[in-house]
Amino acid sequence: MAMVVIHTPALSRVQKQRIGDRVIEALHNEGLPASTVVVLFKAEDADIYLDGGLLLEASAPLSTDQTVKPSTGFVPGPPSATQDFKTKVRRSRQELDELRSRLVALLQDRGALSSFEAQDGLDLSDCDWAPATLRRFFADLETEGVIFKQGQKRGTRYVWKGVANLPRVPTPVKLVKKEEPEN
Repeated sequence: MAMVVIHTPALSRVQKQRIGDRVIEALHNEGLPASTVVVLFKAEDADIYLDGGLLLEASAPLSTDQTVKPSTGFVPGPPSATQDFKTKVRRSRQELDELRSRLVALLQDRGALSSFEAQDGLDLSDCDWAPATLRRFFADLETEGVIFKQGQKRGTRYVWKGVANLPRVPTPVKLVKKEEPEN
């Protein structure tokens, strides 16, 4: 039995099915019966950088006895501490989880958001990757049932279903006219 393991960020069921069908078909075309092929998708849990065809986990530093031959490519080191997550090519799972929790807090505070308001509120207006990432977060939150979508296209708003942390409006003061005593 052939097993293909694919480590990837979150994919939809349809995407997994499409990719799995292509992998199974490719192996079948090479002579492996399709019924003997298993495609397993696993969530990516580490930063992986690809350069020159070599994969290396960023959190595992190279030991001094490891050498890189020119034919295998360049081995990138861990990203610098000063590198901002907004400008990186890929963000770590921890950074994405923190961004998602900030989005949820923003939704709870405001009650409803458009994608543009979310980008402004999270200070991501200048990030090219932000719209796609926020759409993915909104879709996940909608699937979880904590928000619902109103409108379409540029008028789409995402509304928090729970109790929003909106500022409380003070109860209006009722004015009562003082009656003067009759003489």
